[in-house]
Amino acid sequence: MEKIRYFDEAVDFSRMDNCTEKVEIAISRLENPVGLSDEMIIMYQDYLFNTAPKIACEFIDINRLALFPMLVKYRVIKKANVLKLTEYAREKRKMDAMSYLMDVGNQFRHNRKNMDIAKKHTAGKEYPHSRTDYSHAKAGDIIWLGQPIMPWQVLENKNGRLLVISKFVLDCLPFDGYYKFITWATSSIRKKLNKEYMPNVLTEQEIAKIVPVYINCDDDSLSFEQAGEITEDKFFLLSVKEARRYFRNDRERQAPVVKYATRSMLWTVFDKWAHWWLRTQGDIIDDKYYVRDGFIMSMNSTVQGSYFEHFGVRPAMYINME
Repeated sequence: MEKIRYFDEAVDFSRMDNCTEKVEIAISRLENPVGLSDEMIIMYQDYLFNTAPKIACEFIDINRLALFPMLVKYRVIKKANVLKLTEYAREKRKMDAMSYLMDVGNQFRHNRKNMDIAKKHTAGKEYPHSRTDYSHAKAGDIIWLGQPIMPWQVLENKNGRLLVISKFVLDCLPFDGYYKFITWATSSIRKKLNKEYMPNVLTEQEIAKIVPVYINCDDDSLSFEQAGEITEDKFFLLSVKEARRYFRNDRERQAPVVKYATRSMLWTVFDKWAHWWLRTQGDIIDDKYYVRDGFIMSMNSTVQGSYFEHFGVRPAMYINME
């Protein structure tokens, strides 16, 4: 059986609006360019060198200081805009960003030869590969897994065991198709994730590295040891508590939409950020929690037979990278 292509790298990158998430995806892919063609490398570099600098101020707004060296490397922050960005950081009272940008400005003037700045790739020449060892990945990093390869966001790293979630909403599914009280354990979405999605999204070697989890439907808790009658899953949806714990704010919970997911009626915000399911029971017995434009809610999410069943899916998993 031919694999379902939930994610098309070139198509889904090009259809994204210019935003910080798009910049981070491009940088992470160039840093981990396994299987990248010349055309794809040039596509990512052209975007970073030419278009991404227009939104460089947004990285100051959200205090993504850890990414600033990569923004310099890939010319999102460059000699032509560093002074403007420094003044912007001063106006916004982002003193750490301002200090870093002043130092970068001095390096551009006096020590450019020793700066880590990516060279424009030429088709036919080997592109320098970076690390593909993700055992030291940090929360917020993007890693690339699957065949075809796709981005996953790291939520937690416990001694090389990563909790990751798909960076994109991959599909549009109902939580279940029956008008009755539905739990995560009995839902059709759980069966689809573990039986259909997992072998389509990941390689056999990657599936072998997944750490099974056990979800107690009584209190929605997740553990790594089985106790009683609770579900065992490799792919799962986040709970409300997990979505609040691992995403620091509403903005971080926003999820871009891939082209495959829009083949059905997918609820989105301005066709940019998709509504996506959580596994937690809603305030009303037939409802489930979901994320809408970063906000967590359960109102009007009736899972049987209404338009509100058309929410997005972001699989999560624990995978051992050591």
